[in-house]
Amino acid sequence: MMGKWWLRVLVGLLTLFAVTVGVQGNRHSEVQAATEISGKGSPSGAPLGMFGLYLNTGFNLQPDDRYTWVKRSVMLTTATAHSMVDILIPFATDHFQWYQSTNEGKTWQGVDGAKKADLTVTPTQVGTVYYQQSFQYYFGTPLFSPTYYSRVAVLTTFPEPIPATELKVTSKQSYLYNNQDNAMVTYVHGEPTPANATGALTWTSSDDQLATVNEATGEVKANTSGQSGTVVITGTMTNDDGSTVTDQVPITIGGGLAVEQRVAEGQTATFSVQGSFAETPSAVAWHRVIDGKNTVVARGNKLSYTTPTTSMTDDQAQYYAVVTIKSPDGSTQDMTTNRSKLTVVPDVTPRMTVTNQVEDVTDNADNTASELTNILNGDTCKVTGRFKDENAYSKLTDGEFLITLPTDVQPTIDVDGQEAQYGKYASGDSMKVLVTGVDFSKTKTHTFSVTFKSNQTVNRTMTTRVDLSGEDAQHNKIGTYSGSPLTLRFTDGKLHAAANDVSFGEITTTNLGLEIPGTATGDGDLLDVIDNRRHKAATTIDLRQEAPFSDGQTTLAAELSYDGGLGQSPLSLTNADQTVASVASGMPVPSIGVSHGENLKVKVAMVDFLPGKYTSKLDWTFVTGP
Repeated sequence: MMGKWWLRVLVGLLTLFAVTVGVQGNRHSEVQAATEISGKGSPSGAPLGMFGLYLNTGFNLQPDDRYTWVKRSVMLTTATAHSMVDILIPFATDHFQWYQSTNEGKTWQGVDGAKKADLTVTPTQVGTVYYQQSFQYYFGTPLFSPTYYSRVAVLTTFPEPIPATELKVTSKQSYLYNNQDNAMVTYVHGEPTPANATGALTWTSSDDQLATVNEATGEVKANTSGQSGTVVITGTMTNDDGSTVTDQVPITIGGGLAVEQRVAEGQTATFSVQGSFAETPSAVAWHRVIDGKNTVVARGNKLSYTTPTTSMTDDQAQYYAVVTIKSPDGSTQDMTTNRSKLTVVPDVTPRMTVTNQVEDVTDNADNTASELTNILNGDTCKVTGRFKDENAYSKLTDGEFLITLPTDVQPTIDVDGQEAQYGKYASGDSMKVLVTGVDFSKTKTHTFSVTFKSNQTVNRTMTTRVDLSGEDAQHNKIGTYSGSPLTLRFTDGKLHAAANDVSFGEITTTNLGLEIPGTATGDGDLLDVIDNRRHKAATTIDLRQEAPFSDGQTTLAAELSYDGGLGQSPLSLTNADQTVASVASGMPVPSIGVSHGENLKVKVAMVDFLPGKYTSKLDWTFVTGP
């Protein structure tokens, strides 16, 4: 008994091994059959076209190689596509015929009654049978109708079922149109692991309103009512022991273009006709529709269109394409895509400009819009300007502005003609004045004025400007925007003069008796003058030499003269006032010195000269008229 038991196991193993070898051999033969075995007729070329319109007739779905086991029925299925010429034949229909070969294509026999697209086969024995389908498309007589042949499909039958452990689902097309007269179709396929699994494959759709799927054949048919979205097709292979493996593939249903395209202002937008196409269309016209006006913006055969740089005037424009397909006989068919709405997302970056200018309300003579040159104590000064955000879609909603003013002035501030509240705080030798609550949410332009009375009694120059800090609706800081610098020169209103020492260098025997020019210290001027007077009366400048040159003991025999730089003879100076300059009314008194060609000269007599350090004193006198 023990020996027989082992014998049965050994025979079983040998049998299983033999079957496995046979299966692998059959699969190898099947591959050969799909590529080398001659059919009843030569397989026809695949139909070419787009949008469900074809240039030639042929098989849109070829029969797959199938695996089954004895007495387990299996279906072979096909689908046909017809050229734009064929579909015009009235009342024409497909006429099918299935053929089979049991000797690797050496001979073929018609399958009795097999005159439909689908063929159900229930094998009664293990082995391999080859199948091929033909069809003609005609009405009445087939005499002038060509015959089309499918690929050769291999049906392999095993003695026992082979379960699938995995399933990979794919789709012939990933996009189907919902705006065609006839429903657009594609086919899904399932590839199990192992490839020769014998389970039954069925199909389901996640949304029949978008697309249906034939449970047995895997034909996916889109809706024709314009409903768009993504449908998920699920394939389920049920093994003979009841276990299942599944996989899914998404298919987009639409009218050819994305329903909406969103781009940022200033960017371009590209519209592309979706789907996979075997042929290039003969013509494509791209249309733009806005405010009821329809304009062709591009012609050619390109299935995409890129707009120029967008602006907000393009917002809500609609784009669509009219695609023309030309058949071999010259006839054409048009396909119009759905309209895709362009939404232009506005650039919310503020485009803020700040203008500011200044005037001395008391006396603005000789001033500019950016500089006040002579502000006196008690003068009323006024800074005016405007804030303008030129971006209507700006995210700037709230603003506050800041200006630097002299310490302790009491300004009056208006915004859009209304007096505004403000805060102030010290900043060095000045103060900062802050105005909040400038509302840009509705009004993009605001005017302002800052008026103050000067309290400065000394000479001082300061620079100011208006700075606007912006915030968005969530009070996030988004930038600071500044006006141009403004210069404020405060003065005491007086005439100031400072005389500089003059040196004549070393006197030697070589320059005795000659006129020796002097050199003033500092900037080289004899008299530095700053004229801060607002109302400048006519002024004369007198000069006198208070005493001769002396070293404290000895008087130097020397003559001091003033050279006015006008080509005239120098003026000999004495202890009496002599006018050396006259300035007309309304004109500022200038400095006197080399910068204007004026200088002092000394000539030392040759007699009785004793070396030493000699000095003299000059008096400058300003005389102003009433």
